[in-house]
Amino acid sequence: MPQVIWSPTASRDIDRHYNFLLTRDATVAAKVVREIIKTGGSLAQSPYRGTIVQQKAGLRKLLVSFGKYGYVIHYTVIEEEVIILRVYQGRENRPN
Repeated sequence: MPQVIWSPTASRDIDRHYNFLLTRDATVAAKVVREIIKTGGSLAQSPYRGTIVQQKAGLRKLLVSFGKYGYVIHYTVIEEEVIILRVYQGRENRPN
């Protein structure tokens, strides 16, 4: 089973989303982080289920359902590792 690795940038993204939501609702902020981490961790079972974003670079995206717009995890699979590269809020600018 592949190992899921969160890049430092993805970890900062999670912190950024948490801190943004914390000013509005601490409970929601914690729930969002838990859902993102749970969804990212589930890639160990099925790493290729995300939609291909860039064929050549091997970039994939997986949607995290939460609220009106949710979140998007960008990741790549290299041998036995799923590397989570970025985490975006659904309305943020990002690669397709």
